[in-house]
Amino acid sequence: MTEFDWATLDQLTEEVGADILPRLLRTFYGEAVAKIAEFEALSEAKGDTAAMHRAVHSLKSAAGSFGATSLAALAAEIEQRIEDGAYTLDVPAIADLRARFAAFKSAVAARGISVA
Repeated sequence: MTEFDWATLDQLTEEVGADILPRLLRTFYGEAVAKIAEFEALSEAKGDTAAMHRAVHSLKSAAGSFGATSLAALAAEIEQRIEDGAYTLDVPAIADLRARFAAFKSAVAARGISVA
């Protein structure tokens, strides 16, 4: 699996326009940070698994929509573990979610897409 699917991001750019894409990415970035933090807090508190599922499912879907395939794949793996009742607090997986998200942001910036 590739870390990023640039064809997905390119298609989104064609659909919404290069002038709108940075705004969408900013929204995704903010939501991704919030969903990862929410998932982590629920995990640490051994909280509501339905809420954990919603947070990671939302992250998976949004990441996939922007071509962050590695992030989406890890979120899907965690989501499946929750669905199977096999998820326990996994600090390395949460750190990996953050790392994959940061890698996507860096790669988008390296492609010359400014979201500032």
